[in-house]
Amino acid sequence: MRTPLARRTGLCLAAAAAVALATTVTSPASAAYGKLQVVLATPEGGSALTAPRKVIENPVDDHCYTVKEVFPDAPAGSTFLSVHNANTNPIYVYETDACSGSPADATPLSIGMSILGRPLLSFKVKAGPEIPSMLTSSPTRQP
Repeated sequence: MRTPLARRTGLCLAAAAAVALATTVTSPASAAYGKLQVVLATPEGGSALTAPRKVIENPVDDHCYTVKEVFPDAPAGSTFLSVHNANTNPIYVYETDACSGSPADATPLSIGMSILGRPLLSFKVKAGPEIPSMLTSSPTRQP
């Protein structure tokens, strides 16, 4: 008598697992979390130690950050002296304004990486990968 009951229980569990896999959906890309630090380079020059710097907390995915947006009072001809990524998503840096054209490097800056010494005018946070999640509602029962 135990064999048929065990077999039915196993079939029910297998069916439940199949339903759970079938109801998996993909959520939107994971949002960036953390900080980016940028340092301003002005046409007059100056020391990297005393140059203005800003920290952007929890940057927006796929938003193009420009020198004028981050440093509104920067003199004309200013660039980012350095960009440091300390957030969860990689970033692309550009030597052009408004994140146009190809990135300065084909490989984005991962967490903990920095770039300096190039005339950078903009950067963009790359959206994170899509994360599968389970539906919260229970599946309907079939007769």
